[in-house]
Amino acid sequence: MVERPHTTTTVAETLRQLRKEPERPRRDRRLRIMIACDPERPIRTLVLPRALPMLISLIGAALLLATVILLCGSVRMSETLGGLERRLRSMMQVADAVAMHPLHEGEARADGRTPALRAPSGPIGHFTLESSNTGESMEVKINLTSGEIEPESYRQLRHQLRCQRTTAETPPDPRLIELLYRISQRTHQKIILVSGFRAPMYSKAKLSYHTRGMAADIRIPGMTPLMVRDLAFALGVKGIGYYPVSEFVHVDVRDSQQYWIDYGANSMDTERSEHDPSNGEAEGVLEPAEPETIPGAAPAAAPDDDDSAH
Repeated sequence: MVERPHTTTTVAETLRQLRKEPERPRRDRRLRIMIACDPERPIRTLVLPRALPMLISLIGAALLLATVILLCGSVRMSETLGGLERRLRSMMQVADAVAMHPLHEGEARADGRTPALRAPSGPIGHFTLESSNTGESMEVKINLTSGEIEPESYRQLRHQLRCQRTTAETPPDPRLIELLYRISQRTHQKIILVSGFRAPMYSKAKLSYHTRGMAADIRIPGMTPLMVRDLAFALGVKGIGYYPVSEFVHVDVRDSQQYWIDYGANSMDTERSEHDPSNGEAEGVLEPAEPETIPGAAPAAAPDDDDSAH
C-alpha cells in the first residue's frame, strides 16, 4: 500500500519547480543572415523583415499582370496597324489608277465607276533603273506613242523612287520619267538612282522638287559627273545641280533655269542634306540646247513659276 502523504508532497514539489522555471522565449521566425568573414571580428547578423516574402510575391504578381496587359495592348495595336496598312494600300492603288488614266470632263461611266486600265498600244521604249542604296534594278517600259508608262512598270518605278528614310512613295512626274528615258537613250546605259522622292518632313527646302516626285539624283556608268552635267544641259534640263565630291548630278523638271555646284563634303549623305542652290555656288545661266521629246508624245504641262527650291 502506497503512502498518500509522500505522493502528495511529490506532486506539490513538482508544481513548485515548474513555477520556478523561466518561460521559454517565443520562437523568432524572422530571417537572419549571419556573416563571419573575419575571425578577429564578431559575427554580423542581418535581420530581414517578416513581410519581405509577401512583398516579393506582390511585386511578382504586379509584374505578371503588367506583362499580360502590355501583351493584349500590342495585339490590338498590331490589328489596328494592319487595318491602316490595308486602307493605305487601297488608296495607293486608286491613286495609281487615276495617275495612269485620269478622267477628263464628260468621261465618267454611266454606272459611276472608274474605267479599267487599258493596255497601251504602239511601240514600247524601255530603260533600266538601278538604286545605288538598295541595289534593286528594274526595267521601265514606256509607250512611245502616248508617252504613258505601263501600269505594272509604273508601280515598280514608284516603289523604286521611294523615300529611303520612311519608305513613303509618291506618283513620279511623267516629265521626270521621260527625262530619264532620254538620258538612257543618249548614253545607252542604265540610270543609277542616288535619291528620288523624299518625305516632306525630312526636306529642309521650302519647295523641294524631291518631295513632289519631280527630281532625281543620278549617276551614269562609264561617265563622270561633269559629262552627265553637260549631257543634261544638252537635253535642255532646267534644274541641274553638280556635285563633284559626291559624284552625282541632280536633275529636275522645273520651268525656270537653275544651275549650281556644291563642293561640300556633307553632300555625301544624300538623304540627310538638302540639295539646292543655297548649299552650293550659284552659276550663271547656261543656254541649253533645244529639249528633245519622245516621238509622238504629247508635251507636258510646265510647273508653277514660283517654285525655285531643289
